[in-house]
Amino acid sequence: MQHSIHLVELAQDSFVRQRISPRRGDPYYLHLSDLLLALRRHSTQERITVLDFGCGGSPYRSLFPNAKYFRADLRGAQGVDFEINEGGETNAPSDSFDLVLSTQVLEHCPSPQTYLQECRRILRKRGKLLLATHGLFEEHACPVDFYRWTEDGLRTVLTQCGFALDSIARLTMGPRAGFQLLQSALSESNIRGRSRLERLILWPVWRVLLARRAWAPFLDAVFSEYRVSGPHRLPGDNFYIDLLAAARPLEL
Repeated sequence: MQHSIHLVELAQDSFVRQRISPRRGDPYYLHLSDLLLALRRHSTQERITVLDFGCGGSPYRSLFPNAKYFRADLRGAQGVDFEINEGGETNAPSDSFDLVLSTQVLEHCPSPQTYLQECRRILRKRGKLLLATHGLFEEHACPVDFYRWTEDGLRTVLTQCGFALDSIARLTMGPRAGFQLLQSALSESNIRGRSRLERLILWPVWRVLLARRAWAPFLDAVFSEYRVSGPHRLPGDNFYIDLLAAARPLEL
C-alpha cells in the first residue's frame, strides 16, 4: 500500500513538471534546474533504446525524443514495461539497451550493488549508464531511503559492479547547496508553538530566506559555476547535493 501511494505521487503532473521545467519559485528549483542542465548534456536525437530504470513519471523522457523508450518500476506502477522487485532486480532482458537512465533511484535501493549489476546486465556492450544520486539531501522515504554518496564512494561502487566511468559531475555545490538545504529545512512549522515575541522576530527572517523567486535569479547569476562541476575545483565544491555519473560496462 505504501509503495502504491509513492508511485502515484511520482507520476503526478506537478512532480514531473518541476523536473523537466523547473520554475524559480519551486521549492527544489536550485537543485532540479542544475540536474536538468547536467542531463541535457547527455540528450540525444539518436534512435537509441532506453530503459528508465525506476522511472516514476519519467520526467526526462523528452531528452531522448527519437528513442525507443521503456520504463521499469516497482509492482503497482502504471504503464510500465518491466517490473523491479524489492531487491532492485528487473525482468527486463539482458543486453537490450543502449542507455539505462537512473535518476534519484540508487539511494532508495537496499542493495545498490544488486541494482547496478542489473544495470550492467541489461546494457548492451557499448551501452551507457546515466545515473544521478544524492550527495547531501534530506531524508525522503520513497517509501524507504538508505544511502548518500560521495564522489569517491560512487566511483568505487560503480567500478566494483563492472563499470568504467566516462565522467562524474557534482551538482548544486557550495553556496547553491547551502541555500537549497537551508530553504528545505525552513517551514512555518518551525515557528508554530513559539511565543508571540519569538514569532514576531522570526517571521520576517523566514519570509526573507524563503523568498525563492528573489534568491534564485541572484544565485543563478552570481554562483553559476556552482551548478555543474567543470574541470577545475572550486572553493566549497566538496559540499554538493547530487552526483551525475556516466559509465560504460566493462567487458567480462
